[in-house]
Amino acid sequence: MTTSTFRPRARLMRTIGEELISSDSVAIIELVKNSYDADAQNVVIRFHAPVEKGMGSIEVIDDGNGMSIETVQTAWLELATPTKSVRKRSLNLGRRVLGEKGIGRFAAARLSAESEVFSRQRNQADQAYVYVDWTQFDDDEKFLDEVEVLSESQARTNSSLNSLFLSQDNGTILRLNKLKSDWNDSSFTQLQQALSRLISPFASIDNFHIRVEAPDGFERFTSTISAPDVVNHPHYRLRGKVNGNGEYDIECFVTSTGDVSKHKGKFQLSSSGWQMIDSDGERFVEGMRIPDCGPIDVELRIWDRDDLGGIIQAAQSTLRDVRRDLDSHAGINIYRDGFRVLPYGEPRNDWLRLDLRRVQNPSLRLSNNQILGYIALTSDGNPNLKDQSNREGLRENQALQDLSDIMINLISRIEVTRRKSRRGDRKAGNPNDPDKQQGIFTPPDFSKLNEYLNSSRPEDKIAQALLGEVEQGMAKQLDVIKTTVSRYQGLVTLGQLVDTVLHNGRQPLSKIAAEALLAKEDLEEISGFSTSPVLKQIHTRTVKISAQAEVLHGVFKRVEPFGGRKRGRPTKITLESVVRTSFEIFSADINKHHIQVHAPSTETWVTVDPAELQEVFVNLIQNSIYWLSTVPAKSRAISTFVERTIEGAVEIIFSDTGPGVSENMREDIFEPYFSTRSDGTGLGLSVSGEIIRDYYEGALELIDDGRETGATFKITLRKRV
Repeated sequence: MTTSTFRPRARLMRTIGEELISSDSVAIIELVKNSYDADAQNVVIRFHAPVEKGMGSIEVIDDGNGMSIETVQTAWLELATPTKSVRKRSLNLGRRVLGEKGIGRFAAARLSAESEVFSRQRNQADQAYVYVDWTQFDDDEKFLDEVEVLSESQARTNSSLNSLFLSQDNGTILRLNKLKSDWNDSSFTQLQQALSRLISPFASIDNFHIRVEAPDGFERFTSTISAPDVVNHPHYRLRGKVNGNGEYDIECFVTSTGDVSKHKGKFQLSSSGWQMIDSDGERFVEGMRIPDCGPIDVELRIWDRDDLGGIIQAAQSTLRDVRRDLDSHAGINIYRDGFRVLPYGEPRNDWLRLDLRRVQNPSLRLSNNQILGYIALTSDGNPNLKDQSNREGLRENQALQDLSDIMINLISRIEVTRRKSRRGDRKAGNPNDPDKQQGIFTPPDFSKLNEYLNSSRPEDKIAQALLGEVEQGMAKQLDVIKTTVSRYQGLVTLGQLVDTVLHNGRQPLSKIAAEALLAKEDLEEISGFSTSPVLKQIHTRTVKISAQAEVLHGVFKRVEPFGGRKRGRPTKITLESVVRTSFEIFSADINKHHIQVHAPSTETWVTVDPAELQEVFVNLIQNSIYWLSTVPAKSRAISTFVERTIEGAVEIIFSDTGPGVSENMREDIFEPYFSTRSDGTGLGLSVSGEIIRDYYEGALELIDDGRETGATFKITLRKRV
């Protein structure tokens, strides 16, 4: 028996390094993290011209603990050492160490062809020195153990580097010679933006400062790193915590009014994912799994990008600069132990798919470039949110999915706050609000007012400017209205498509069901059927075909109310039968969630189009099922009642035992495109209300005195009853 030693080639290690470090900015960030782990309080990133490929250099200088020659030889020069994975806290300041995979040396190799390290420890007479020629890793024939690295101890005295060290007692200088990439305006901009978001605003990291010193020709990029002032002046803000059990405590702020709303409750699993339930804890489902992601701190800062006038003034900036800063910093960032986890929050990294979500409801939903979000994690508190092997991104698992769902819910909550604030602005007559409704399709004519100002008060430039702003606001509002109308037209088109599918699908479906039934009966009449395995198998398959045809029939029945056909002649029918049919559509969901349904036993004859009312009932039942899935199974119920009033109208009551509608949402739930559900379109109650009002001269209301403890809706029909 013979044994052999695994000898990786040097080029393989260089390839691995390039895979681990995706860009020059990421490489420098990894080096800054190493300085942080070494208890540095200051890091300087100094560029020396010419910053061109094959020339120039970068120095990363810190005042950290430094390394001894033994540490250099046994840790820094040795791949995959367990030093930081075993020692999770820094030596002096007790910081949670960030580097655990030995990526720092690969970062140096990514940036330059040669590296030199000068490192000093406190109270030591010598300094450690290392020289690495990274081009050796390009040799296809050279094995890793054949790569030559110079490492030695040097006397500190009379060193030409004394003036470069930030501290004469301790620290490290990493000099990267012969750059592998050209550095230009875009490169320095990306580096500054990346470094400015490196440290979380939640982090209590005192005395850690980063400075970039750019070379001649790029002096404008020399600065101590900080975020632009515009990030401190959002229109809206959400701030709070979600603990490991899914309980949340958040506050929503409106800057313009100073309004603050506080929300406490718990995330509950509903039929379509996690849902925020504001509650005192008595109505939470016991035994439900908790989010895998663990506890988080969250802050969301939101801007109305079409109304930046006040932000420009607060930040003492210009419209162009404000938009540029928002473009570069907007996004939902994740921080672990105070430092960013890439690539979340990078430009064009819409990892929560907010822009796609906004397409369904643009008047309510926020786009990615309107939000600057911070999510704070810890390595110890969020162990299920693990890094991918390249340290850029988290593994796709249940924990990350739960984190995404929770964030969508929190964004939905601040969207509701924003919507209510903007609606209040419209009522107050805010001229800067682009949603202010002053007309439908024809803008008001301000020509006479313009003429009056020009003739009687030509010196009043302020009044003329204000009038111009109002006119622009009207034009924007026209666009909003046209967009809304086009959405309704889109719904009409969708309804017509539903009708086409139903019309063209029902005939072949009926044929399939009928032929399957005939085939089943023919098989049963064949002599020897009971003893033939083949015939029995065919018989079983025909039964399955019939069952699946029935499933499709149920699907068609469920979507029929959403068709765009013209309403037919009203027929004489009992309202109770329409209610029962509506519940039958959801029988599978009702059984799945163990919901008790109390249907009316009365008989109230009316002359209506059943499809019209079924569309209303379906919307109410669907909402109830969704919210009931967030409360304990033993208390899930829907009760319905029908009665005729003395005046001759008919009232239908839908009442459930769900979490109900919070007081501050009651006035908004009937508005088009308003929804507290993270996946809601906000059209169900709006469309239902229009049907009741337009066809039956009635009303759809949310009332307080319900038969059950949750939400109660009253439908009043005054016409055709």
